[in-house]
Amino acid sequence: MRYTSLLLSLGLIAETAVAQAPESAGLWRVAAASLIVPPALTAGPASVSWNPAQVPNDRRVNAGIEIIHTSSELGISGVLGGVSAAIGSRTVLSAIVGRLDVRDLVRTTTTPTAVGGAIPVYTQYAGVSGQLGLGPAQLAAVVRFHDERFDALSETGLTLDVGVRLQPTPRISIAGATHFLPIDFSSQSTSDYYLGLEYLLLPRTRVGTLSASLVARYGGTLRSGEDLEHLVSLGILLGRSLQLDAALTREAGPETHSLRPGLGLSLRLGRYSIGLARSSGLNGLGATYRMGLDAAIL
Repeated sequence: MRYTSLLLSLGLIAETAVAQAPESAGLWRVAAASLIVPPALTAGPASVSWNPAQVPNDRRVNAGIEIIHTSSELGISGVLGGVSAAIGSRTVLSAIVGRLDVRDLVRTTTTPTAVGGAIPVYTQYAGVSGQLGLGPAQLAAVVRFHDERFDALSETGLTLDVGVRLQPTPRISIAGATHFLPIDFSSQSTSDYYLGLEYLLLPRTRVGTLSASLVARYGGTLRSGEDLEHLVSLGILLGRSLQLDAALTREAGPETHSLRPGLGLSLRLGRYSIGLARSSGLNGLGATYRMGLDAAIL
């Protein structure tokens, strides 16, 4: 029963054009539930997966990895990775990979006893991205090759996404991106559209022996057939190394709406940045966790 219901829920029995992401790519929305900042405003080499237009820095080569884990109710774990290299002063090339696995899925017959080994279920992708700076704007695009498997069934596909970041003033940032847009620009249920706004509420101010700054963010996510999903978050940077973030997301489900809180912590140590985040799971199912590490190689 569990085998059949999951097969139907992932839509793996439907045919998918090569120009589109497989239907199981929708599982990446579970991973997005762990984000404490709007997807369009995420930063770091692995975050090219959410928005290929990233904040420029003075490092030539950067690498990042993020590990995603959900509660047993969802049984999903995964990883995101990315490497970015600056080519000249305004051009950046990146390579990204991502994979999600559904854990503990087994075959049964008329009893709960497992028959045979575990059922392999995963969705994964690899892609390349290019970013170009034009004045205050960063423009980027990423091409991804998708691969999925559900037991003996497998599918592949291609997507082409674009992203933009604009900083019209030192206190305001605007970002937008597509996610899993078919390379032939056809309609697909797994495609998402991201918008992000960030405003520096409080510039760096002395608080005791530390300096602190406060930033507010808004993010919108539009999905096919659903209402606009809203995310608001606040971030406090203490000194130059510690940042605390809190977020509240209003999920847009097929029939109901719900609120999803999340908390994040990041620590910068020289060339390294370590991040931890926890959020309530998608549609209130358990919790979703994220652990990340970014490193400036050169």
